[in-house]
Amino acid sequence: MRLIITESQYKKLIKEDDSQVEYTSEFLDEVTVVVVFENDPLYNQVEGFFEEYGFGFMVPGKNLIIIDGQILEGQPDATSILKFIEAHEITHVLLGHDGPRDEKDELEADLGAYLLLQNKGYYEPIRILLDHFQERHGVEFDESMLDDIKDRM
Repeated sequence: MRLIITESQYKKLIKEDDSQVEYTSEFLDEVTVVVVFENDPLYNQVEGFFEEYGFGFMVPGKNLIIIDGQILEGQPDATSILKFIEAHEITHVLLGHDGPRDEKDELEADLGAYLLLQNKGYYEPIRILLDHFQERHGVEFDESMLDDIKDRM
């Protein structure tokens, strides 16, 4: 089943029996976000990419982000996790990270995600980002880190 939904509708559709959710990113209009679940035939094709790249990835040459819906199932804050992953991947696009990503690219993507989420008033996804920032990057978050990113987004 393939669903095309609006921002307000997708929150209601993330549940066990959906195989895929698709919507336009609110952070970058020309990007489509597809959340795939284990019962979607596409999941078997992209599962290895999730293992290699994490919970989501941008499809090279396409305006498409694919996110692993399995990590969202059963999570009380699934919408916040989804928004964090979406903002992180959009930041990679905005900063031109188009090759293999290194630790600096991942740090920049989290910082950019912070800015995108803050701009839209998404405070719960920011809390999730900050709760995991040090374990993801080996340094504590400091707002002064945002200065370099602000000018490039």
